[in-house]
Amino acid sequence: MDQGLFISLINPALSAVLSTAFLVLWLVRRERRYVLQFSVSYGLIAFGFVLQGFQMGLGFELSKLVSNVLFFVAVILFIGAVVARQGLRVPYVSLLASSVAGMAVFAWFLLVEPDFVIRVFAVNGALGVMCVAGVLRLRQAVNPAPIDRLLLWLAGLRALDFFLRPAAVALFDPGTVGQVSFTTSAYWLTTSLSVIVSSLAIALTLLTAVAIDIMQELRTESRTDALSGLLNRRGLAEKAKPFFEPARSGGVPLGLVLADLDRFKAVNDTHGHATGDAVIVAFAELLKQAGAGRAAVARTGGEEFAILMPYCDLAAARLLAEGLRAALSGGALDGVKPGLGRITCSFGVTARAGDESFDMLLERADAALLQAKRAGRDRVRVAYLHPEFTTPETFQSPVGRAG
Repeated sequence: MDQGLFISLINPALSAVLSTAFLVLWLVRRERRYVLQFSVSYGLIAFGFVLQGFQMGLGFELSKLVSNVLFFVAVILFIGAVVARQGLRVPYVSLLASSVAGMAVFAWFLLVEPDFVIRVFAVNGALGVMCVAGVLRLRQAVNPAPIDRLLLWLAGLRALDFFLRPAAVALFDPGTVGQVSFTTSAYWLTTSLSVIVSSLAIALTLLTAVAIDIMQELRTESRTDALSGLLNRRGLAEKAKPFFEPARSGGVPLGLVLADLDRFKAVNDTHGHATGDAVIVAFAELLKQAGAGRAAVARTGGEEFAILMPYCDLAAARLLAEGLRAALSGGALDGVKPGLGRITCSFGVTARAGDESFDMLLERADAALLQAKRAGRDRVRVAYLHPEFTTPETFQSPVGRAG
């Protein structure tokens, strides 16, 4: 097997392997559409290189046209996926305009006035402009991760390669590049080697980035309640952990509010679980708004919630609970169907005392919540820890009212 044929087989094989790798990743997390775009992009590149090395019965002109169209489509999908992964707007207008211009020049100097050198500059110049458009958009990312910065540099180097490498074509005799000698030409060999190196570098970086994305997403899911979007019990414990480390123990005021929707089982039994879910989502949104991004808000059970408030004393935590109780009792839930009736909630409030653990804090707040339920619901109870007692003392909120 000659060198040109060997390299012609490497690129489609490598691209096919990378396409398969991204496809497997997408099958794991199908909501990440950009991963599928990577797979399709590398698949198109693989087929494009097959047509560059083997005409597959299409003839010289048609095989070159189709292969370059595949390359342009692949790059559009690839850049679009890289940009979309970072939540940025894809510059499709620039990408499409560059690809159309590049293909128009390529087709003219393939079919009308055959000129290999101009075709090389047309295709590589257009691809280079497309890479630059992608790089400029990626530079708009806010606080990119190290892996994203590396990807930005690799994209910049790839753009530079598209502009500089074709200049070497001027050193070659275009007359030696025809249907038979193309795969052994210096231009084709350098192009193939360049694609091999850049594909491996960019693909390995992207595979690492996607793997990191998936791991972070799985970690987030393990800490988040799927229905409400709030933290779950595990997520709340992780948020609380830094405030209970020995170095900070007792140094940071912490308020804790536990909330339990009153008679929630009756809502599910009477109106159905879909309505119950709507109540949970609406109440979760109310809690998030009350926390204003400063508090850790969690759904710790079916209709049970918690708000951990750093740098907040008992009075502030109690005031928050009273405001939530009044707002809920006054019908502040959005998105709940009419005729549901008044939704109320009971609250247990406490604040950290001394060096007690998070579990101890939860226990005292839970005791206050239980007193609120026993006292008739739709009220706030506050747990104080007095020095003369070893157990929590719970007192009725003066503004609470019977449900």
